[in-house]
Amino acid sequence: MSTSRELLIAFFDCLGDLDNSIDRCVDLFAEDGVFEFPYFSVLGMPTRFQGKTELRQVLGIINAHFSAFTLSEIEVHEVKEGDALFVRYHSDGFIDRSERVYAQDYVSQLIAVDGKIKVLREYLNVINTARMLFPNGLADVPAAAG
Repeated sequence: MSTSRELLIAFFDCLGDLDNSIDRCVDLFAEDGVFEFPYFSVLGMPTRFQGKTELRQVLGIINAHFSAFTLSEIEVHEVKEGDALFVRYHSDGFIDRSERVYAQDYVSQLIAVDGKIKVLREYLNVINTARMLFPNGLADVPAAAG
């Protein structure tokens, strides 16, 4: 049975080679596991992906823009009760396999149940995301989302 720390390490390993690791990454999650991006709603994007099909879908969307991420400045903080942790880290990835670098700082919560990821919740700078990923940057953020 994997611990939250072991699951985090395995998930980060998958991020280092998304072209070849989506299935392995999805397998880290429970059948009803959730991958959340709570602030994506301000960008007019979905915030919650639950179950293997949706997890594979969102990881495929991420992989369409990035083949891999390099992670650094990793700080892991385990909670006292339950199998969960918070992690702060920095990532860099080449956007659309170009020379443009997407740099992002994250704070994530990982909750494990029965050796699988039950919830992975990622908090990030959505302004940075819009600037780097949307064709017209912040101009593409829906008015209702602002």
